[in-house]
Amino acid sequence: MTLLRGVKMLNTNKTTEPRNEIDLMVQPISEFGKSKEEAMRLIKDLKVENSLMKDKLGFHDSPYNWAIYILTDQNDVEALEKHFYP
Repeated sequence: MTLLRGVKMLNTNKTTEPRNEIDLMVQPISEFGKSKEEAMRLIKDLKVENSLMKDKLGFHDSPYNWAIYILTDQNDVEALEKHFYP
């Protein structure tokens, strides 16, 4: 069973790139104290896949950078502080 079960994936260009990138983002978000389910919800809520499809430059950012972007966008100061200032 995949973690992406609840996330509708675009398949406009028959590529698995967005799916692979999203799978890779879950682990770094989890390292910030989020469960895998929370990580997937954040990714879905921010429409990360749509962003990656619109701007291919996003594929050049590391999953760790995406995790920081997602948590910052959600104003999750607590998760960021716990990670950077243990």
